[in-house]
Amino acid sequence: MNRYKVLIMGLLALAGVLLYMTLRPSKPAEGEAGSAVVAERTAPAAPGKQAVKAGRIKEPARAKEAQRGGSKTEAAEAESPAGAPSEAKQEAASAEVKTPREKAVVAWESLVDQVIQQKDVPAADQAKHVKEAFDKLDKAYQMDGIHRSLNLFPDEQFPALYAILYDKTENPEVLDAIFSDALNRPEEIKNPLMKDLRKDREHPMFFESARILDVVEPAEEKAQPK
Repeated sequence: MNRYKVLIMGLLALAGVLLYMTLRPSKPAEGEAGSAVVAERTAPAAPGKQAVKAGRIKEPARAKEAQRGGSKTEAAEAESPAGAPSEAKQEAASAEVKTPREKAVVAWESLVDQVIQQKDVPAADQAKHVKEAFDKLDKAYQMDGIHRSLNLFPDEQFPALYAILYDKTENPEVLDAIFSDALNRPEEIKNPLMKDLRKDREHPMFFESARILDVVEPAEEKAQPK
């Protein structure tokens, strides 16, 4: 009987020890904790963080590359021979090159301004240059060109257009524009002009000049003192 009690007590003690060992909380060993910290520190960063770091590295690199490119361009310009324009300057110069039509328009406008300023030069002397510049204008620009001169020329410079008006081979619309403007000028300009045009029956303004003079001349005769 005592033997059974001792055996039962021993079994109960062993079961208590096993239960205690089972329920006791486990603690990581110091070696395991240290390796976990080291693993966490050495673990690779997230993809997003890597992209940010890579971007931060590339931006200064791009800036340096741009600076190198600018310095290369300056060096190339410095090495180019004196007087040799760069590609950008050549493109700009080619863009400024005008067609023959545009050059003729610019020359005509410059001549009109010149005639206006040269009041001391007789208009008859300027008529030849005006005619030459006008004939170089493209047909599509002649009407605009003649209207510009008619609007700007004062009475003193109006005879500078006579070389154009007296040329009966010119565009009839151009001749009519000059003649119509002359009718609004003083009599000492328009009357002698119509008398000259009346001398040439083949001139497009002959009939209009003769018709007006048929009315004007009798009135002038009556106005003259007897």
